[in-house]
Amino acid sequence: MSLARTPGVGLTGLNGQLIEVEADVGNGIPAFLLLGLPDAALNESRERIRSAAWNSGIPLPNRRLTVNLTPATMHRSGSGFDLAIL
Repeated sequence: MSLARTPGVGLTGLNGQLIEVEADVGNGIPAFLLLGLPDAALNESRERIRSAAWNSGIPLPNRRLTVNLTPATMHRSGSGFDLAIL
């Protein structure tokens, strides 16, 4: 298994809050799981990330990809975390 972490910033109004994006590549049925109170736009990031990786020539592994956005208590929205997830 591989685990990677990167920081990000989530906005609540005009206030910024640090977000940690954790990605794990593991064994299992190939899937892309997004955890941590994502909204509909953030759930759609799966396809945006796959398309961006494909068009950039970055191969995504055909394995189980789990992405966690912490802290889980903060609601996130929009496409602002796509780069951190990729």
